[in-house]
Amino acid sequence: MPDRVAAAPHRLEYATPARHWTDALPIGNGRIGAMLYGEPDHDRWQLNDDTCWSGSPSSTAGVPASTEPSPEVIERVRAALLAGDVVTAEREIRKVQYGHSQAYQPLAELEIEVAGPASTLTRRDLDLGTAVAGWQSDGGRAEVFASAPAAAIVGDYRWDRPRDLTIGLTAAHADSRRSMVTADQDQLLLVSRMPSDVFPGHDHATRSVFYDDTPGAAVTAVAVAGISSDGTVSADGPVIRIAAATELVITVVTETDFGDSLTPPHGDLDRLIRTARQRSADVTAIPVGRLRAEHLEEYRSWWDRFDLQLADPTAADDHADTDALLARSRDRDVSPRLVALIVAFGRYLMISSSRPGSRAINLQGIWNPWVQPPWSSNYTVNINTEMNYWPAFPAHLGELAEPLYDLVETMAVTGAETARRVYGRPGWAAHHNADQWGYSLPVGPGDANPCWAAWPMAGFWLLRHFWEQYEFTGDEDFLINRTWPLLDGATEFALATLVDLPDGSLGTVPSTSPENSYLTADGDRAAVTISSTMDGALIRECLRNWQRAAEIVTRHGGDIDPVRTTTVGATLNRLPLPRPTARGSYPEWRDDLAEAEPSHRHQSHLYDIHPGDAVTVYDPEQADLIEAARETLRLRGAYSTGWSLAWRISLHARLHETAAAQQSLGYFLAPVPDDIAAAGPQVAQAGGVYRNLFCAHPPFQIDGNFGVTAGILELLVQSHGRTAEGVRIIDLLPCLPDTWADGSLRGVRTRGGLIMDLSWRDGAITEVMIMPTIGQQVMIRMPGRRDLQLDLVPGHRFTL
Repeated sequence: MPDRVAAAPHRLEYATPARHWTDALPIGNGRIGAMLYGEPDHDRWQLNDDTCWSGSPSSTAGVPASTEPSPEVIERVRAALLAGDVVTAEREIRKVQYGHSQAYQPLAELEIEVAGPASTLTRRDLDLGTAVAGWQSDGGRAEVFASAPAAAIVGDYRWDRPRDLTIGLTAAHADSRRSMVTADQDQLLLVSRMPSDVFPGHDHATRSVFYDDTPGAAVTAVAVAGISSDGTVSADGPVIRIAAATELVITVVTETDFGDSLTPPHGDLDRLIRTARQRSADVTAIPVGRLRAEHLEEYRSWWDRFDLQLADPTAADDHADTDALLARSRDRDVSPRLVALIVAFGRYLMISSSRPGSRAINLQGIWNPWVQPPWSSNYTVNINTEMNYWPAFPAHLGELAEPLYDLVETMAVTGAETARRVYGRPGWAAHHNADQWGYSLPVGPGDANPCWAAWPMAGFWLLRHFWEQYEFTGDEDFLINRTWPLLDGATEFALATLVDLPDGSLGTVPSTSPENSYLTADGDRAAVTISSTMDGALIRECLRNWQRAAEIVTRHGGDIDPVRTTTVGATLNRLPLPRPTARGSYPEWRDDLAEAEPSHRHQSHLYDIHPGDAVTVYDPEQADLIEAARETLRLRGAYSTGWSLAWRISLHARLHETAAAQQSLGYFLAPVPDDIAAAGPQVAQAGGVYRNLFCAHPPFQIDGNFGVTAGILELLVQSHGRTAEGVRIIDLLPCLPDTWADGSLRGVRTRGGLIMDLSWRDGAITEVMIMPTIGQQVMIRMPGRRDLQLDLVPGHRFTL
């Protein structure tokens, strides 16, 4: 597009090495990842493989806190709540807890020691456009990338004069009985056994990591570092030494005995070692220039689809030092360049951590250095896992959501047993936490707070992503073959779970609003109640989508139970939207209960506004609910944790509150003080970003990075609304901040199958190009222009 603003490179740049793990730079190819410290004389790669988790499929069985049948306990809880006895309900529901999900694990650390005079770093960087990280010093340089074609991490080191090197691998699980490192002439071999059980928590001093050597009880991993150099290479015990090297190429490959989420690890160590050594030899034999070229071609097939550029007239150059950009944001002077960079970084992280065939993105992507990571670095499915994939379709990376679909399909298998065992109900259900094995039970040892332990609604929220796949692509084959079975199973659970309420409506009993609490009449904190607003929103959306999907399945010859069809319709009529409270806010629970924590980080009751679409600014009959939502966000306050701020950006965007969204974005992009970064997972401060732009919950949670990417795109393009006649609304620049007056957006995707390029100057759109993939009628809204209705034809470009 000729009117696009000049492109600035998307690059993280620093003048000093990483001091902390959250200063290091992430690379990944979906399966394996590394954090790179960039110290010329002592470089480090912290390594992960996305199949390295504690536990096994057998760990999904859980350990019940009570011998009483859970369905009987649930009935007692339901009866107590309907009788107004919250104390009994809170006590009893703790019996329906089944332990914990498992933890994502680190694999190893590779170190490169360089002997001789000290070097001075001149630059450390990560080029998001090439996915190549590296450093330059006064005596050498390095480039490191994670290649998907080679299934390896590749490091290319060069020095101006010969240097003596020592290269070593250290297992993150340093138990000598289960981990070993050996070296020969050109390979370092590491073997490491994952724990069979890791208890969640932050206390690393507590013995809560357990190993079971029984075959199939845990994953065994192998990493091989292949070495190629012009120096003299020799093995010395567990390390490789190289004399007089000016060139060094390191390739790291990994193999594990993980097969799939429902099958125990196979435990054949000889096969693992043999396969890993051969793969290492094959990759090492390929010239590094060819490895780099193949990596770039594959990576750019994802990266080049999309770009956001925001002009910054106050910037002195085209690629400011990242520390300098963060210094500006510390004073709430958020450079538009930093905004564009954080969007580019979110896309980079998704390409690097989620590919077809990989595991779904967990709380930390694929990057984790701790055996006992915060919140187990698992799948927290009451917001965080879902947020990870919010930008997938808008940012033109929809295929990279495939691992999420795989995870949900696994959870539906285990969730069928959970629905039966815990509730005595058909269908499938999942709770607050999951892992790569599909854990779906309510978590806790019997004394966990029900505000997060007693929430069986994860399946409904996760199915939102399946429906979004259809909304963005119109792919009816995917809808029929993958979405429909899960949607039908979740609907079956919903219909069996809803109960009659005194006012004639239907609701969920027991119910919680994720992680939040209210105050009882006696002033005590409680979480369990009757019908939270989010429960209703999720079930209503599920049933509505079931109706739409059933029409498509029927059109393609599928057989839909007519009784189920009638029941779904009748049920929807008894699940009304909430009404504003007497205070003018959006209710979180069926009754207007006093919040124990008015500034709570979760905004679950606003689900119908985002990520849902049942309440929109485009429907004048919902104006009171829109105002109630605005009041709720005002009462919540402007500041919160990292991912919560990201969610608030999207909520403000959907409510067309530009200034409020910009304020949340400013808090999100504030740099975390160095002492907080140094504390690792033991922190108390909320919000902001680390030096490497990782979101600080804190500690680090990657969902904030993906959430802020989605939120910024919501400010620029929205496609969730419809006119009174049912025509899809494509709303361009609905919430453009004044500081983003000049910009361009290329390759953004919308619901309805549109791919769009747009440019703007002084806040006014100068050009729009639409590439439809589905034939339909749409309404285009642009600031300062009349609404334009278009009849789109697939494959025919429209320029406005």
